Amino acid sequence: MARNAKWDDILKYAQPADNTPSTVAMWRYARCLAFIAKEDLGGARKERQDFEAARMRVPADLMLNTNRAHDLLSIATEVLDARLAGADNNRKTAIVHWKKAIEIQDRLVYDEPPAWYYPVRESLGGEYLRDKQYAEAERVFRRDLQINPNNPRSLFGLNESLNGLKKKSEADQLPQRFEKAWQGADVEISVQTL
Repeated sequence: MARNAKWDDILKYAQPADNTPSTVAMWRYARCLAFIAKEDLGGARKERQDFEAARMRVPADLMLNTNRAHDLLSIATEVLDARLAGADNNRKTAIVHWKKAIEIQDRLVYDEPPAWYYPVRESLGGEYLRDKQYAEAERVFRRDLQINPNNPRSLFGLNESLNGLKKKSEADQLPQRFEKAWQGADVEISVQTL
């Protein structure tokens, strides 16, 4: 639901059982994202505190398939802090948190499906776009496309970066690749959603 911006559905979703601490923590994570997306920063900050309390209840040795739950929850922590900083227009702090999240994600053990639900580089690139750092955004999106070929969100972000850099001839090649990769999606993509 978080990947597809189903914010109202997330907020309606009942709290998982207390005997599933990692699930409760991720439920809190998704709720915090929803509050941020709905521009309820007071609700988001409270949910961020509740997420932290839930995260602390997850056993240190708990494995989720091939990765430690705490590694995944550390990514969640950085993502939430990046989103909150971005919501406060503190791009510099947001970028620091996005980079930390990527460092952790890059250390995860390969799993299928992937242990984390989306490539965090998309969000770092989006933050660079919002900050009009087009060259940095281009670099990040190109790196993600090396790891995740034809990722439509990174194709979109790369196109936005190239347009920002006035690299029109190269940017003109991307919309068709994006449309093909994004076909059938029922979510509208924008720089804000990266």
